[in-house]
Amino acid sequence: MKTIATTPRYAQAFWSFMRDKTFDVTDLRTRTLAPTGYYLPNESDNKFREQQERMNVFRTIATIHYTETADCKIKSVLPTGNADFVGEGEVIPEADVDFAAWTVKAHKIAKLVKVSNEMVSDIGFDLESALAAEFGREFGKVEEKACVGGNGIGRPYGILHPTEGADTGVTIASATTVKFDDVKSLYFSLDAEYRRNAVWLMNDETALYLRTLKDSAGNYLWRGSDNSILGRPVYTSPYMPNRESGNKPIAFGDFSYYWLIERGGVALKALHEKFAASNVTGFIGTEYIEGRLIKPEAIKVIAMS
Repeated sequence: MKTIATTPRYAQAFWSFMRDKTFDVTDLRTRTLAPTGYYLPNESDNKFREQQERMNVFRTIATIHYTETADCKIKSVLPTGNADFVGEGEVIPEADVDFAAWTVKAHKIAKLVKVSNEMVSDIGFDLESALAAEFGREFGKVEEKACVGGNGIGRPYGILHPTEGADTGVTIASATTVKFDDVKSLYFSLDAEYRRNAVWLMNDETALYLRTLKDSAGNYLWRGSDNSILGRPVYTSPYMPNRESGNKPIAFGDFSYYWLIERGGVALKALHEKFAASNVTGFIGTEYIEGRLIKPEAIKVIAMS
């Protein structure tokens, strides 16, 4: 569970501190002290999450986990066999459970926002909503970019990583052209187990391109107003690559096997003195995350030659 503070007294003390006003320091409990500031109060955290989820599609389609440990191991069960019907007195089939383990790193996302002291001290200005929205949007974008193309160095591994990402389902001879038959081949390259909850992921340019494809009779292959292909929902991300040589422009699979792991919660720190000469207050927001596709076979991609 993510670290947040739920008491009204904490929230009042937190925002008094951010505005450089008098507050009871005992209300900022030690347990809510983050490595880089104080964790957001519950209501503020909700406002932050609302914006963050709007900007990071993986917070809709992936699995989110929370941990309080800086570095730990995560384990996933590897396929070991199938269940079956067993007659009375027959031997029950058995299989040894095998696990794949990865070390969870705490990759830091941070941003500095400067706000004029006039606005900070103005009780009519909703500082809470403004900061929650700004950090939520920016952190969401940074997260999504890493979930797609992260190289695992100072950031999570993304689904397009050549060795830690999704399996290739279809390789196209062309460097730029994707046919609808290629899309169908990608669909069926994914095991039926993962197709049940699978979704498509591509950028807007690729989605528009697929929308314009027609059959020999001039009918659009992607028909209707519903945002789906072959019955599965389509999501877009600006961080998915274009249809160019060497790229992987379309992904299809069960994205719940991509794990986005948060350590602690979102923290905020006020810099009241650092920018005093400029009559502004700095606010540093931080978040620690990790991400990993735990089953590469759960998502397949189209690879351009």
